[in-house]
Amino acid sequence: MSAEQGLDLSSLDIEDLIGIFVGVLSGKALEHMGLPVKEGEEPEKDLKRASVAINTMSCLVDQLEPLVAEEVVKQYRSLVGDLQLSYVRVS
Repeated sequence: MSAEQGLDLSSLDIEDLIGIFVGVLSGKALEHMGLPVKEGEEPEKDLKRASVAINTMSCLVDQLEPLVAEEVVKQYRSLVGDLQLSYVRVS
C-alpha cells in the first residue's frame, strides 16, 4: 500500500481500531485542555470537549478489556487516569 492510498481501516481488527481512536482522543483531550500538542501552537481551552474525549476513551477501554492482554488495558487506563488528573489541574 502506498502512502498516497492511506490506511485501509476496514482491514484492521477492532482492537487496533479502538487503539487508534484512543490515541486520537487523547491528543484531542490535551488540545482541548489548552495544552500544546504541536510545537508553536496555542490551542484554545474547551473543557467540555476535553471531558467528552476523556470519558469516551474510558468507555472504549472498557470495551477493549476482553479482547487484549491485561497489560495493554493497564496502559490505557493509566493514560485515561493521567488525562483525568490533567483535566482537574486545568479546570
